[in-house]
Amino acid sequence: MELFDAAVASGQALLVPARLDLRGVRAGAAAGGGVPHLLRGLVRAGRQLAHTAGGAGEHRQLAERLAALPAAERAKALLDLVRAQVAAVLGHGTTYHIDADQGLFEIGFDSLTAIELRNRLRALTERKLAPSLVFDHPTPGMLAAHLHALMYGAQAAAPVPLSV
Repeated sequence: MELFDAAVASGQALLVPARLDLRGVRAGAAAGGGVPHLLRGLVRAGRQLAHTAGGAGEHRQLAERLAALPAAERAKALLDLVRAQVAAVLGHGTTYHIDADQGLFEIGFDSLTAIELRNRLRALTERKLAPSLVFDHPTPGMLAAHLHALMYGAQAAAPVPLSV
């Protein structure tokens, strides 16, 4: 530990030999556990496949639940939905926090995970979504705003009356 502390205190990039239990980390990831950020390049997080995202009853419940909310709460609920789906696609647990303005490709998305997220969101919202969805809207906030406009376009974009 003294050598490790000295390496950290040096301020230089150093090679540190370490014994890693990658088999145990892989097993934990396959069971739904998280992968430490430092090991994500070595161990792929376990992911649920897109076809496991709820049945038709859940879709109707989502649309009805969102329609019953005021516009501001609806936007927050869509953002929470997008964040949860992003975390699930990346193999993170439900407590993992993803910022609304965090770039998806900065946190580990690639073309396959982008399609998986699009498929999940398409199944949940029952809307046709372009394959380039994540590339066109690369943050959870942008995705949620796009879904809000797509699902509630007339209500979301209604002009605000001004008195002159």
